[in-house]
Amino acid sequence: MVRGRKCCWLYNEKSVAFRRWPTGQVVRGARRMFYGPRNSLITAGCLLFVAAGWPNCIEAFGLLVGGTMADCIQPGTVAPRSTVTGSVAVPGAKSKSRQPSYAILRASQPITLDGRMDEAAWHEAANMGPFHFTWWKSGKKKQTVAKLLWDDRYLYVGHICQDEYITARYKNHDDPVARDDCFEVMVAPDPDRPEFYFNIEWNVRGAYIDGHRANGPKKPSVPWIAKGVRIVGSYKGTLNDDSDKDQSWTCEVAIPLANFAKHMKRGSLKPGDQWNLNLNRHGGDTNMQYSQWSRADTSKPSFHTPHRFGRVTFVNAAASP
Repeated sequence: MVRGRKCCWLYNEKSVAFRRWPTGQVVRGARRMFYGPRNSLITAGCLLFVAAGWPNCIEAFGLLVGGTMADCIQPGTVAPRSTVTGSVAVPGAKSKSRQPSYAILRASQPITLDGRMDEAAWHEAANMGPFHFTWWKSGKKKQTVAKLLWDDRYLYVGHICQDEYITARYKNHDDPVARDDCFEVMVAPDPDRPEFYFNIEWNVRGAYIDGHRANGPKKPSVPWIAKGVRIVGSYKGTLNDDSDKDQSWTCEVAIPLANFAKHMKRGSLKPGDQWNLNLNRHGGDTNMQYSQWSRADTSKPSFHTPHRFGRVTFVNAAASP
């Protein structure tokens, strides 16, 4: 069972409408659900993530803005929510704290990579929430807006990074972008093998590095090239000039799913499939910080903590039946 802040599980035995919602689907505008056979909840547009479904019953993960678990037992009205987020216990985790979870919506339209994130699909997607400054010591914390989308060919990563001093010297694949202000995605495409993961790290100019660990962070990395990765960035400010203050840098990234296909359980993504994943930020010359979506548990900076990755679920978005 998944429970996160302002969220609940809803269970239904008899509703015919529920049977129309396949596993992995996001349902907008749901009007009525049931908590047990007697108590009903009027949601007035709550968004649901259908986590499991079968012919006669279903479990749905609903995130209720302003709601509490009490709302699930007593009838009430909650404000609509444009996405689904929460927290989940990831198998293999060494810490008792819970990692975040996120539902990745299928893109509702083609994504044009221009570093602007202005398509409707990006507006529909959720911000993954404030990043954690796991090893913060001093300086002004600079936050990140990060969103994920998918379609049949790509995993899309979009992010806006607050940054007063943007550093981006490198332009090419395999340049040492970790010395620049950079953003990184780490993915384990088979959640049953959390130590088998990949990472891609880039700067605002589109330089990137790629890596693969087949047996966890304590074993040597394995040669791997992420093919077909496309990165387009934009920024507000000046590059490599710390004499003034900048505002932010933005990237839209398309990562071909073919890079991970043979390591997925089914060879291709289907709604309801899950990965372990983390997002990280660091670098730059001035006010360098480390921040991440799912908090690591090491005393010194290290993003290679696959047991602390969050859990993402690939979902369709659909109207209520």
